[in-house]
Amino acid sequence: MTNVLLLTFLADVMFQLFGFCIAAFLQTEKFYDLAGSATFLLCTYLSLFKPWESQVERQYNREMLLPFTKSEALATSENGRFHARQVLASGTTGLWALYLGAFLFKRALHHGDRRFDKVKKNPRQFLLYWLVQATWVALTALPVYLTNAIPAQIHSQIRFRDILGLILWAGGFVFEVAANYQKEKWRKEIGPDYKRSFISHGLWSLSRHPNYFGECVLWFGSFLLCSSAFPAALQVQLQLQGAQTPLHHTPAAGLVSAWLLHLAFFSPIFVTVLITRVSGIPLLERENDRRLKDVVAYWRYKKQTSMFVPTWPRNVGLE
Repeated sequence: MTNVLLLTFLADVMFQLFGFCIAAFLQTEKFYDLAGSATFLLCTYLSLFKPWESQVERQYNREMLLPFTKSEALATSENGRFHARQVLASGTTGLWALYLGAFLFKRALHHGDRRFDKVKKNPRQFLLYWLVQATWVALTALPVYLTNAIPAQIHSQIRFRDILGLILWAGGFVFEVAANYQKEKWRKEIGPDYKRSFISHGLWSLSRHPNYFGECVLWFGSFLLCSSAFPAALQVQLQLQGAQTPLHHTPAAGLVSAWLLHLAFFSPIFVTVLITRVSGIPLLERENDRRLKDVVAYWRYKKQTSMFVPTWPRNVGLE
């Protein structure tokens, strides 16, 4: 499993460096977010399909792990190469990446990204942004990569926790998509005046950043779905360590590392802190405060509306 993650993270960094080289040469940020989403897709694909493994290696791995596999786990994977949990985790991550990549790329083409107005002309600073994005890709979907790296026959059956995680992911995704749609529609309807106005209806009457709230919720759901696979992997690791066969002779050598599982636990927390304290909400709040500093209605809206977690509005709209 450790080798799978190392190769996946290596691909992540190499893809970001490749994107940086092109972007720095053209001095453009237009495809920065698109490259991030594409890297999510690439890392999810690599961790799931493991294209570097031959059929012989897969069969050997399966046979070596068979003595440590529960019958119920074997039954869930013997009809296919992947466990249902891996398919669900990868599918939801892929769907989110496709949506967000298309959405942000379209927005960048039309409106640009003011974050890069200065740094895109400074290669060193610009490179830092791409390396930060590589870190974001690695940590955000780490539970998904871990789940894919764990052999399918070790996974337990789909249980209530998986279903709850999937429901939570779906709710967060719908919330994010709906909030982005409402804002884009409002922006088109109001035209150039959007620079002196703000959206305060729909989901935006419940939270000043409902799209970011949905983003964080879906990653907590993704972690909940993926985490069901971790205890079984740890258990097999302990069985292998106590087996007669030397651990380094088995395909599960380094099957799972406790510190990686702990890091996976902090993955959705990392996303939430990043959005609420570092790069998402703080930047937008400062920009809106500057842009709308003379708009009394905005300050009233800001005072009455939750910044992040949706709450029932004390004032649905502004007259």
